[in-house]
Amino acid sequence: MNKEKEHNDFEALCAGYVLDALSKEEVKEFENMLKNASPEEKDLLAKMERVRDEFPLMTEPVAPSANVEDRLFADLASRQKPAESTRSVDDKVAGRIIPLWAYKAAAALFLIGSLTLVWMNADLSDRVSEQGAVITELQTELEKQDRLLDVLAAREVKLVIMGGLDPSPDGYGKILWDPENSQAVLQLANLPAPEQDKDYQLWLIKDGENPISAGVFNFDQSASDLFFEVEYLEEPSPVSNAFAVTLEPKGGVPQPTGDMFLLGQ
Repeated sequence: MNKEKEHNDFEALCAGYVLDALSKEEVKEFENMLKNASPEEKDLLAKMERVRDEFPLMTEPVAPSANVEDRLFADLASRQKPAESTRSVDDKVAGRIIPLWAYKAAAALFLIGSLTLVWMNADLSDRVSEQGAVITELQTELEKQDRLLDVLAAREVKLVIMGGLDPSPDGYGKILWDPENSQAVLQLANLPAPEQDKDYQLWLIKDGENPISAGVFNFDQSASDLFFEVEYLEEPSPVSNAFAVTLEPKGGVPQPTGDMFLLGQ
């Protein structure tokens, strides 16, 4: 028997062995093959056993019929009665009722099932990754909301209103400012969404001096309920403070260069 035929026989009998469908002679034949099996053949057996164990999980649960319980008890009762042997052939002949090609077909089905499980596991992994990204995004949003609430809960909150200028006359901005804890919340409304290579940038102007960046902001579409946490690091001036919003290159700039959309004292 050449190596290729031995491998084909091993593959065919492997399916029957996993399904417990071999005769005693075939089991003995396969187990003898298994003693000298190659690593690839042993791996094939392990894959078939794994697919056999996971096949029940690949289908949707189906509700049993109303009479299934009666049928099960009736079947158990019949099995308890002494059964007369009706076999007139030996195990070897009986085992060969299932031809070798049928075992090969079963092996092919096992391989198809294995590929299906690989695809299902990959799909499940993608879903888990997507859900993990959504959870992370929600956690970030919750943390942001907590920081915004901290500003609203401050004992002393100052309010700065910014009106729209020529690029967007209907634009509106509002800053809730907690000087004690150096934190603030920015609300923007009726501003056009910036282009992909642009960001809005908030500036603090103290006593008419050079503007100081207080954060960069971006959004996909105009709305009246856009809230942002202000990266407020500078102490306000006791004399005069103004805030402005300009449109700048992506990521912001050290000093304003673009059009000014909002301004408020």
